[in-house]
Amino acid sequence: MSQSSWPPELKAWVQNCLARATASNKNAVNNELKKVLFEAHAQGTINTTDWSKVELQALKSQAQRTSYTPQPAYTVSSPALSTSSSASALTKDTASKKKKKKNDGTSTSSFPSPYLFSGSAEEEEAKARRAARFQKPAATSSSNHAAASGGIGTWFDDARGSGGLGMVPGQVGKRKIMGKGNLGYGGAVVQEVDPNVIDWDAYTIRGTSTKLEKSYLRLTSEPSPADIRPLPVLEQTLELLKSKWKNEHNYAYALDQFKSMRQDLTVQRIKNDFTVKVYEIHARIALEAKDLGEYNQCQSMLRQLYELGLHGHPEEFLSYRIMYLLHTRNRSDMATLLAQLTEAEKQHPAVKHSLDVHAALSTSNYHRFFRLFITAPNMSGYIMDHFVERERMSALAIMSKAYMTLPLDYIVHTLAFDSEDEAHQFLTEHNAAVYTNLHTSKGFRMTLQDLIWDCRKAHAACQKGMEKYRVVDLKGQVD
Repeated sequence: MSQSSWPPELKAWVQNCLARATASNKNAVNNELKKVLFEAHAQGTINTTDWSKVELQALKSQAQRTSYTPQPAYTVSSPALSTSSSASALTKDTASKKKKKKNDGTSTSSFPSPYLFSGSAEEEEAKARRAARFQKPAATSSSNHAAASGGIGTWFDDARGSGGLGMVPGQVGKRKIMGKGNLGYGGAVVQEVDPNVIDWDAYTIRGTSTKLEKSYLRLTSEPSPADIRPLPVLEQTLELLKSKWKNEHNYAYALDQFKSMRQDLTVQRIKNDFTVKVYEIHARIALEAKDLGEYNQCQSMLRQLYELGLHGHPEEFLSYRIMYLLHTRNRSDMATLLAQLTEAEKQHPAVKHSLDVHAALSTSNYHRFFRLFITAPNMSGYIMDHFVERERMSALAIMSKAYMTLPLDYIVHTLAFDSEDEAHQFLTEHNAAVYTNLHTSKGFRMTLQDLIWDCRKAHAACQKGMEKYRVVDLKGQVD
């Protein structure tokens, strides 16, 4: 039951109680309010109670209080509290015995007790803190029954850190109050709100738009259902976008449409196998378009969706994630990821390939790395394209230090260049195109296939070229 469905008499009564609360008793008022309201909700008497006649013990004058064992003014015989009836009876018996001792002539002023009230605000606050120490959160939640019956979605927060008594939407939690400092509830289970849980159901909408194509616009206000496409329409949109990408390869259009689809899924809180499919396809298209920023956003969302147990291709995208971490040189995240891998994941072909790439880079085995680059499965090669030049320059730096001369043809095959021309262009861009036989004895220029690379003279240029790749572009990085 939400706050908006409360009867006016209850709202007025709550506002009056909060207005009468002082700094010294606001915690007690807040706790008693929650107890009374939850008991009324469990009993189903919220709409039938004469709230004008209900009075909180915490708001009674100090002169009328004789002990720190307030009994709720609103009495409800709730089934949820039946388990604590024996404990309550024991509390009453103990209290009656203490009263008899007092009437026998024993002065309460001679025996200071934490249950007695005093007039100072400091002692009130000390007692409240002492009582709070006995409150232990229960390990399980009892909100299932309340949620199934349209349970209360908005209750009073204890406002720790805000300094006030606020209304916070959330789920009903469960706490068992134990010990003598439990405000005399005898160990009864008292339900209260979890202030960290947002009631997202209040903001969920269902779209009514039938448009297959829609441009992406950032939301600056609450979305209108007329502008949001429901799930059946989104399924048709996905098929349309797949067809258009295959025939037109217009990435600007595809990016706009996929971001719009993701937005419609988000505002409707749709998280199912179709959601996984949308993010996987968008991630693959982003990889093909060399848009690592957009791919990484999709990858981060896919990790959350896979954790929900939804169907997709988690091993494929796990291999992409390993490749991405190799590209960004994120050693800490890589170490964490490797520690979490299961044996089954390690044996998956795509994941095993990525782990082999990681091992090759860790040992500076450029021969193995470029063989793996040529045989990359799925779309791993698209990610490797982003750091293959860095590894080529690293390999050239090693080769220039280890050899005197090398045929250009050897460099082409070892570093997985497509042709001698591509290899020569790469060396030229890094000022490392130094050859021992650039011209023949008759002055003619040698063909690229016959060129011999001068390793010693090119070593300094290779070392300098490494500086270009020390900084990794992390555009679109999402943890």
